[in-house]
Amino acid sequence: MLHNLGRVVATAALAAAVPHHQITALLDRHASGDWGDLDEDDKAANDEAARTGDGRLFSSYDTPDYGKIWIITNDIRREGKGPMTTVLFPDDY
Repeated sequence: MLHNLGRVVATAALAAAVPHHQITALLDRHASGDWGDLDEDDKAANDEAARTGDGRLFSSYDTPDYGKIWIITNDIRREGKGPMTTVLFPDDY
């Protein structure tokens, strides 16, 4: 695992539509530094944030059955609480 996901939450729409095992598989990809379907600049920004612990991490995965799914880890080094990761559809943002 490249980074700590911290507390993980999913939006109601995503949790109702996507099976838990598929969400877990995407979280594993995100945690290991596979940022999915992003351009090289966004991937490099994620790599830097993961390396330094500053900023947020964003992944985007185009899934055949559920469309685009985003995963965002905020506050990588949030004092006292740690990071928080949200799994969502882009329309939930």
